[in-house]
Amino acid sequence: MRICWSATRLTLLALALAGCGDDAAPPEPKPEPAPFELEGAWLYLGPSDGPHDLTFTGKSVLYADVDGKWSSTWTLKTYDNALHHFQMAFVSGSGAYLPVGQTMSGAYEVGGTFLTNQLASGTSYPPLQGPGTCTAAADGMPVPGCGLYVKK
Repeated sequence: MRICWSATRLTLLALALAGCGDDAAPPEPKPEPAPFELEGAWLYLGPSDGPHDLTFTGKSVLYADVDGKWSSTWTLKTYDNALHHFQMAFVSGSGAYLPVGQTMSGAYEVGGTFLTNQLASGTSYPPLQGPGTCTAAADGMPVPGCGLYVKK
């Protein structure tokens, strides 16, 4: 009887160890995403909205009028540094805040300390006119939703 009990224990141990190979190793943790390349504070230069600050963190976007008349806070839902895209969802605002919309998508280009940012309502990424410009090539008029910023 003693041999039978030992054999059973060895069999159970062998079966337990069979599942401990490389296939049973816990998955590697996902690497942290690279920080959003627009993180930090930006000052609006134009072309048509009033002067305001734009601040990006890894999780939020804040627009604030330089005179304190309006502000809006957004959740940064996703971003892609390689594709120069981001999406954000409206959280709260005060005054006649800009931009307006529940979900916004942005395309951008950074050149040195300058940012060209094109926003559109929804989840489709808007086309960017070009780095450093917010005017339409055809008529020279300001492109709606486009903004030029300088890093603060």
